[in-house]
Amino acid sequence: MKILTVFRTFTKKDWHWMQKFVQSPVFNQHESVQKLFQFFRKQEVKTEKSYSSDFLYQKVFAKTSFNPAKIHHATHYLLQTTEDYLAWQEWQQDTTSQRLHLLKALRRRNLAGMFEEQLEKTEKSADAQPLRHADHFRFRHELALENYQHAIQGSGRSTAEQLQQFSNLHDVSFLAEKLKYACGIFSHQRLLPQKVDMGLLPMVLQYVESHPELWQFPAITVYYHGFLALSHPEEDRHFFALKERLAEAATCFPLPELRAVYLIGVNFCIHRINLRQEQFLREVFELYQSGLESGVFLEQGQITRLTYTNIAFAAMRLREFDWVLQYLNNYREHLPESQRQGAYAFNLARYYCEKGDYKQAMPLLLAMDFDDVLHNLAAKAMLAKMYWETGEMVALDSLLASFSAYLRRKRQLSEQQRQAYRNFVIFLKKSIALPPGNKTRKAKLREEIQLCALLAEKEWLVRIND
Repeated sequence: MKILTVFRTFTKKDWHWMQKFVQSPVFNQHESVQKLFQFFRKQEVKTEKSYSSDFLYQKVFAKTSFNPAKIHHATHYLLQTTEDYLAWQEWQQDTTSQRLHLLKALRRRNLAGMFEEQLEKTEKSADAQPLRHADHFRFRHELALENYQHAIQGSGRSTAEQLQQFSNLHDVSFLAEKLKYACGIFSHQRLLPQKVDMGLLPMVLQYVESHPELWQFPAITVYYHGFLALSHPEEDRHFFALKERLAEAATCFPLPELRAVYLIGVNFCIHRINLRQEQFLREVFELYQSGLESGVFLEQGQITRLTYTNIAFAAMRLREFDWVLQYLNNYREHLPESQRQGAYAFNLARYYCEKGDYKQAMPLLLAMDFDDVLHNLAAKAMLAKMYWETGEMVALDSLLASFSAYLRRKRQLSEQQRQAYRNFVIFLKKSIALPPGNKTRKAKLREEIQLCALLAEKEWLVRIND
């Protein structure tokens, strides 16, 4: 029953406004729909099996002979009214759509004076707000289209100025959206079984490159450089061009879109860091800092555990210890409550571990049973490093045995993750088994470690075998 699927998403506010909908003769003229809605509102929405046709019929058409067609029609009309409510709710929250529909209505009724007054008012309002993202130019293009159609309708002709404005805004809107969606598609394409045909994108890139007047629009230039940074990660220039435009983008993009732009830069840096180009650690750290200042890493006031940890890790690798401790404490309350204590304890332990303060790091790790598998793996690796550094070999042997069992047991690990930590355990055991003073075998082991493609904590393993 489709209606149950929809009702399971309803909030108290939805139930309140939906009642007004079913009670309004504008949206519903069936008393049976009102009764059926009231029944569902008072009930806990259960499974479809809980609501047979004859059961619902008795609730709506009590004391009458069962007629399956009547309850079918009532359910159908209730679903139709609910869909109307959902559409109205979205429209009611979209002031730009309301203004466009008002202009269409005024134009179709030949209310020329009111149309022109409303158009001027709407254009001034659009110009006054700061956003200049792709959606803004699509809206301005739609306004220009209404103005063009109004001119044709009124006098049978339009001015060259109107046509030029309409054409220019159409170009900017199309180019900005094409480049924006190209970045999104390219970012997710690696997860798809086959490549997505990008259509006109090659011609769009060529057109932007050959028309310098378009470079005044951040909605075009940001995504132009963003796409080329994603598609040519071996080149630096487009990343740095994107980075230079982030401050401008922060003034004219909404936060969700600005967040997506920042992630383009972050992912570029992570790719280069994975290629052992350590200079991009500073670049990603600067992106994280400016992103935190702009608020892009908070969604509805919360930061994800993964982002919280990635930012802290980048800062620690750069030895920015004063900054990272302040960051961990300042953003702790922005973590989801169910993950807050675990994420904070894990990162604080890593902070102390990186500083060499194992006395404070160990209790944090030993006291926590992290609910995230990757956090557990990293925590076990940290403990192993600390046991090595402090010479607690009995504890280390015991930990490595339990670590191996954990890797075998956790099925949700990808094979790459499993192998990276399995190799960590193997090479640490080999390091323990090395005869003291045997430089030849140590050098050979160090070479094996460096050549291993999938290996967690590779830098540390290389260092202890220098």
